[in-house]
Amino acid sequence: MESYRRDLLRAVLAACAVSVVWLALGLTTAWGSVLGVILGMAAWAVATAVGVLFFLLTRRGKPAATAVIGGAIATAAVSPILALLVAFLTPGPIAARAVVAGLGWLVLSTLVTAVRAGRLRAQLVAHTRDGEAARSAVVRTGGRPSPYVEAGWLVGTAVVFGLCVAATAALPVVTGVLVPLNAALAVLSRRLQARAAQPQAASSTRR
Repeated sequence: MESYRRDLLRAVLAACAVSVVWLALGLTTAWGSVLGVILGMAAWAVATAVGVLFFLLTRRGKPAATAVIGGAIATAAVSPILALLVAFLTPGPIAARAVVAGLGWLVLSTLVTAVRAGRLRAQLVAHTRDGEAARSAVVRTGGRPSPYVEAGWLVGTAVVFGLCVAATAALPVVTGVLVPLNAALAVLSRRLQARAAQPQAASSTRR
């Protein structure tokens, strides 16, 4: 359990380090734009809100796993549209807009993840029902998904959003292609995660 708590902290620190490096890149190349960062943060908040709303609307009549996938697809599908808006509202060269927008996306997602990880770390040592449930979940899943994998997803989605900003700024019509493409990638990623969890579940059952 202590090892998992340390992994949570290290994974968040790793994501924060990437944010700092990304910020340094933007500043040293004179690409820093406060507006672009704010718009990137707003895009993440809106995309996440859309996914959560879709999840809440669909979980009543469908299995939780299906609702989660639906929420992920909704978030992924709306991201290119938000990227298009950010691209046209942010001043500067296309590469600069992509960098600062991706940075904003990464900063807010990392901040929210850090808060959530901090609460989970405290919960894992709490002598409460929630603490017992959290510890049981970590033991049952073998600590999966790994906090490092989650941190990797944070960085990866920020990079993808930055690329979407660059693509839509250069050619706005490409948004129509990116929407279904992002949705398809969301489905694929969820299926890969589920498949990766199956061997762990099977081995836990045998033990």
